[in-house]
Amino acid sequence: MKKNLQALLLLSMVFLLTACSKNTVPLTIGNMSIKFDDKVWTIVKNIANEPLEFEDEFENKISLNVSQESTYQHPMAMISFIESLISENDGFQVFLQPNEITVNGTKWYEYGYIYEDGASTYKVYQRYYGKYYNAASITYTSTPDLYDSGYDQALKFMSSIEVEDVSNKVNEEKAKEFLVGEWDLDGKGYLVLSKDSSYEWYRDASKDENNKHYGSYGCDVENANMSMVEGEGLYLVLFPEALVIDGVTETSLQYKVDYLISLDPEENGGYQMVNISSYALFNMKKQ
Repeated sequence: MKKNLQALLLLSMVFLLTACSKNTVPLTIGNMSIKFDDKVWTIVKNIANEPLEFEDEFENKISLNVSQESTYQHPMAMISFIESLISENDGFQVFLQPNEITVNGTKWYEYGYIYEDGASTYKVYQRYYGKYYNAASITYTSTPDLYDSGYDQALKFMSSIEVEDVSNKVNEEKAKEFLVGEWDLDGKGYLVLSKDSSYEWYRDASKDENNKHYGSYGCDVENANMSMVEGEGLYLVLFPEALVIDGVTETSLQYKVDYLISLDPEENGGYQMVNISSYALFNMKKQ
């Protein structure tokens, strides 16, 4: 279940109106801090468990959503999900393809599109952040005619965001004590998990470099949202980067794949792993 951090705004949002110069107001929400110009942007919606919304004099809007999710996050997976929803609208077109950018030392992905909703047409610019279980999106919404009137101020707002990294490295190191190594998947592939958080999933135990997919991975020894306590199972997430078929390398169509691994050994000494989305079951045995 998503554990939204908007509720923390009531405790962590601090206005220093008398101390701030040039009308800049700082606020903190979850693991993010922001500075905005209150002469340009007015908070119009501040409700627990909902995005925080701002509006300028032209009714251009900025919405900020910060949350903790039940699985590890990837910005491109978030963009792909949003696009699958919005692309059904009439007039949908992408004017800015997803692109990785760095803001104050943190990686974000930007994305822009136009869509119609009834008689109205909207032009939207977004930035997405996802790392470990932490997710955030910030959206500037306008109309094609008014988009430029607030765009520069929206960029200034977005560029002020600083992210405090909420790490899961301690639990990852615990999980790697079990995971690192080579795993035969009983006819469904051969998985190699390395200490440096990289992985290779080969077609079979021959480890043919011409037939595999590869990328990075994350892991955890516990997950309260999935009722998994330490010692009972492991959470594993793969972030595929490329797929190699008969020597031809292609960009992966999936941005992340989530699995749960039971630590109850099977009779053959192996373990069961299940794909959380497809429920595909794998029997994995360490080599």
